[in-house]
Amino acid sequence: MLHGGSMIIRKRYSEFEDLRSKLATTFPNAGQALPPLPPKNAFHRFKPSFLEQRRVGLAYFLNCLLLNPEFAAAPILKDFIFD
Repeated sequence: MLHGGSMIIRKRYSEFEDLRSKLATTFPNAGQALPPLPPKNAFHRFKPSFLEQRRVGLAYFLNCLLLNPEFAAAPILKDFIFD
């Protein structure tokens, strides 16, 4: 379990998609416990307000995973965060 302040994690959106896919495969009964990713938008992908919304959505996604004991203990998530 992680304690303390915030972390900066630099990943591509596709890496978050890959993480979510791996978690869905590893935990097939997770259902609603596995949070959705923020949506993609090809037209506004470089717009600062869109990028900030996506950053907040990805932070929410990771926080939800880390607050769930099953997901937080998964090697897949630990590898994602620390690699």
